[in-house]
Amino acid sequence: MAEAIRPAAGRGAVGRLTSAVNSAVFTAALALVLVVWVAASRPFDPPQQSPVPVRLDAATARAAAALPGYPGSVVVLTYHAVSDDDHAGSTLTRRVFGEHLAALAAAGYRTVRLADVERLIAHQPVSLPPRALLLTFDDGTLTDWTTVDPMLKRYHFSAVAFLTTSKMVAAGTPSYYLSTRQLQALRATGRWEFGSHSHALHEQVPVPGDLAPSLGNRVLVHGRLESPSAWRSRVRSDLAKSQAFFRHVFGRPASAFSYPFGDTGSTGNSPALARELPGLLRAAGFGVAFVGENVPTEHVNAVSARSPRWTLDRIGVRATTSVSDLLEMVRGAVPVAPPHDLAPLHWMGDLAACSHRPGALAVRSDGYGTCMLGDVNTSQWVDYTLRTRLTGVDRHAAAVIAVRDGAGAGHRGRVEVLIGEGSVVVRQQIGDAARVVLAKAALPPGGTGRTVRIQVRRDTADVTVDGRRLRVDFDPRLHEGGVKFAIAAEGGHRTVVYSAPTLTPQP
Repeated sequence: MAEAIRPAAGRGAVGRLTSAVNSAVFTAALALVLVVWVAASRPFDPPQQSPVPVRLDAATARAAAALPGYPGSVVVLTYHAVSDDDHAGSTLTRRVFGEHLAALAAAGYRTVRLADVERLIAHQPVSLPPRALLLTFDDGTLTDWTTVDPMLKRYHFSAVAFLTTSKMVAAGTPSYYLSTRQLQALRATGRWEFGSHSHALHEQVPVPGDLAPSLGNRVLVHGRLESPSAWRSRVRSDLAKSQAFFRHVFGRPASAFSYPFGDTGSTGNSPALARELPGLLRAAGFGVAFVGENVPTEHVNAVSARSPRWTLDRIGVRATTSVSDLLEMVRGAVPVAPPHDLAPLHWMGDLAACSHRPGALAVRSDGYGTCMLGDVNTSQWVDYTLRTRLTGVDRHAAAVIAVRDGAGAGHRGRVEVLIGEGSVVVRQQIGDAARVVLAKAALPPGGTGRTVRIQVRRDTADVTVDGRRLRVDFDPRLHEGGVKFAIAAEGGHRTVVYSAPTLTPQP
């Protein structure tokens, strides 16, 4: 009997073992399902990342320390995302962004608030640091929370996030963009302010023959170009939706706007219609608007009391913007105070040799040659009086003095005073257009030299040469800019000498 029951006992042991294994597998599978379910159902809430340690090299530290300050102006930068995993052209790595902030801090820049900028351009009293900075971040990406905010905290900087409000998501929702919970958390830090980047107009849409930003262009709807009234209605509706978002999330409307793609519509398919944008923005409750979302292709000025409130300049920063690139752009944006004595400045020749003599500047060329100040930002050289004494003018060489020259102020154009042997001519040039003569007059015999006084104020130039006076009105687009000295020569190399050239700013 004992021998008979042994196989049955063996089969029972195997059965129990099999049952135990099945039970363990089931339990493990159930645990895995529970883990997956919990992970999938848990609200999306990525943590903030610790700042990357940054140490500036000696050359960068020196370049940062050499950045000029100019009280009464604000340098504005615009970023997008900051991530080591996103390789978009507008996304900086954490290390490069950290180098940017470290260099700006080392240069003595201190961040200001939107209200400071608004008071500045409204000509209201405002206390600004000598090196004032406004950091802006377009779109409202998640990295404002995960990456940027901890870095701002490290350097004691504040920032403005311009939100594409239709892309903001509910708390706990996986997204490339910020959630309402993260927006509230950012505001609670005291480091962040918020503005509008439109509600849903940050897109390229079909226009006749192309794609273009939808805010400043009339778009194709079912193959037909929308009417001006439809464009106005579309823009008004979008701005109203954006402001409704700010009222719902923050309890008040936004005061600042940044144009999607930095596009104001001035070069779009309806530039005359796009000129209504400031009025539409004002009606929607905005008080200022910023351009410059993308890499600047021309000169960018720091914001000052003279800046146009609906097209405030920003320096666009991209993935390829190194810290040295950034410092160079910031240096170029800071206006240089007008000096009194012009002769000792670093004059650079364009088809001319520019040489210093005691208290004088000599310009030599065999044609039309110019002496200019290179990359000096002359945007604040606005109302001033220039004086100098000329020698070397004869029937083969004329002196040319350009005022309100825009090469260092972000526009192309100038007012030129051409002084020849027996006449003076005042002319202007806008961009690549032909020069236009504004006034001319004969001069008395000049002997060995001529005394010149040129006063520019607003859109007028008052020119006096050896007592002969011409007063002209010039194009208001020449609203800022510096000085150039030139020669118009023929028949071989000639030299004109500008003795004791001085510049006196006018209040």
